[in-house]
Amino acid sequence: MDIKRKITQGKELTPTEQQLGQMVLAMGEDVRGLSIKEFARQANVSVASIHRFCKKLGLEGFKELKVELMRAASRADSAPEVDINFPFDATSSAQEISERMARLYETTLSETREILDPAQLDYAAKLVLRADTVDIYTGSHNLYPAGMFRDRLLSAGKSSTCYDNIEAQVRTALASGPDHTAIVISYSGLAPNLKEILPILCSRHVSVIVIGTPYCARIHPGFAAYLTVSDIESLSHRITQFASHIAVQYVLDSLYSSYFAKDYARCSEFLEQSFPFTKLPGLK
Repeated sequence: MDIKRKITQGKELTPTEQQLGQMVLAMGEDVRGLSIKEFARQANVSVASIHRFCKKLGLEGFKELKVELMRAASRADSAPEVDINFPFDATSSAQEISERMARLYETTLSETREILDPAQLDYAAKLVLRADTVDIYTGSHNLYPAGMFRDRLLSAGKSSTCYDNIEAQVRTALASGPDHTAIVISYSGLAPNLKEILPILCSRHVSVIVIGTPYCARIHPGFAAYLTVSDIESLSHRITQFASHIAVQYVLDSLYSSYFAKDYARCSEFLEQSFPFTKLPGLK
């Protein structure tokens, strides 16, 4: 999405909304430091007018507008701009590829950090802390970071599961209850297993943390917590899942670290106790 083009070419914008657009373009990244109430006050319009303006641009709200402005600034600062979906071609050297992959990671992590709500992250960590067991539901390439997250939870003494087939996931969901917390990972929100898993988790009164794009959050409303990742990567027209993979990994690492920090003494003690049993052979 080119937010500047949408603002300048917005044919359906009212005169007031056009003025808002010009103000947004003039302020640029400075808008990111304002709350919606502060921006409305500076623009001399109502908060509802800001919401309508964002909707006209195809955005969910003011927060997503600020994300798009950050993206525009990131693209302007990047020289040359990296193609998230096709970061290299047949003529690219190893040096060029390493530089472009670094920019791909930087762009993805910057955008994910921008839209990851710290309050939601904190609440999700509390859900992990209070659960007897954490069950992770995902598939495809997300299984790898999900499996690492499960292993990290186990290393800190937290019971956790992460199965790679739908039958095992369904049975896990059926066997869960209010003492479980579920983590559902789907970049698009369109994973086929969600149709089976989510209704079961709801019926079993399981607290669900959803990790995915803003679109995923919109089509699966009503769950306990939402940890959103950058949505700049195409769902299908790409070489592979470079961006979505690193975004999901970043969110999971942040969630694990937030959980560990909340129960630092116990987690550290369990980790220390496990070292003699988990060290590599031959190491003292």
